[in-house]
Amino acid sequence: MKMQISFKLALSLLKEGKIVALPTETVYGLAGRIDREKTLEKIFRLKKRPLFDPLIVHCFDKRQALEYSKKNFLVEMLFDYFSPGPLTVVVQKNKKVSDLITAGRSTVALRIPQHPLMKKVLKQLPVPLAAPSANLYGQVSPVRASHVLSSFNHKVPVLNGGPCEKGLESTIVYPDLLKKKIFILRPGIITKENIKVFLDECKLNFAVENKNDPFQPGGGGSHYKPKAPLYILETQKNNREIKKFLLKKFPNKNLKNLELGFSPFKTARTLYYKLRQLSNQRENLIFVQKKPQQKGGLWEAIWNRLDKASSGYYKF
Repeated sequence: MKMQISFKLALSLLKEGKIVALPTETVYGLAGRIDREKTLEKIFRLKKRPLFDPLIVHCFDKRQALEYSKKNFLVEMLFDYFSPGPLTVVVQKNKKVSDLITAGRSTVALRIPQHPLMKKVLKQLPVPLAAPSANLYGQVSPVRASHVLSSFNHKVPVLNGGPCEKGLESTIVYPDLLKKKIFILRPGIITKENIKVFLDECKLNFAVENKNDPFQPGGGGSHYKPKAPLYILETQKNNREIKKFLLKKFPNKNLKNLELGFSPFKTARTLYYKLRQLSNQRENLIFVQKKPQQKGGLWEAIWNRLDKASSGYYKF
């Protein structure tokens, strides 16, 4: 079988309980039916993903998503406002959801993706898909079909949907009705500011807070790592002085500068592609300069990924 496959074949394989890498607007996902335990087990095996790290369930629409969760008016409002799109909502699950998906927890992460090919696939399947990023656990997420092929040595079939439009994983939120708060468990394209606008427009008196949860998708300390080491530098020195500083510490490395640019949207879209490009040789060392203006909004998600991907941090 060719590893880049047609839509018809991708749909057929998924119906049979096989695994196919599918495009979403965020990153490519390693997709399989949520009602087949063996399929779910294979996803964990292929990714080398620990069983304590839950999977995100991708649904066609709000109606389908609510079939797998307990009733929650705020979840419905979040889906109405932000979906389809790069938002994952953590909600109390019902008995339809396997404990394998949720790592034994009482909550499930649900998302309604926006990519037209993913939507077309989900529309024609009887159940949603579990679809974590289509890469080995802890490594850089794939934003092109070629990234999936290289991650799995051309052994996983891929439906090519072109480069991912957003380039970063979805924002994960947990709406807590008792505390009247929406907790952001993983920052993403939908920012804290976007969620505050949603609350204002819906006249909901809820607060928005960041909350670290290592038991949500991507919540581990080390994640999104390129093959070459990445170092974050907080300094006002110029590029020549930075390279001089690094060469003293790493004399045998080829220094590669990760330029983030001015636009957080373009930076997010190209971040994983650049990390892969800059780590194409074992002798490379990637460095990125953290600048004072890169704060708030989408920059929060970008630096969340870079912090988890880094091998070290220097301030000078």
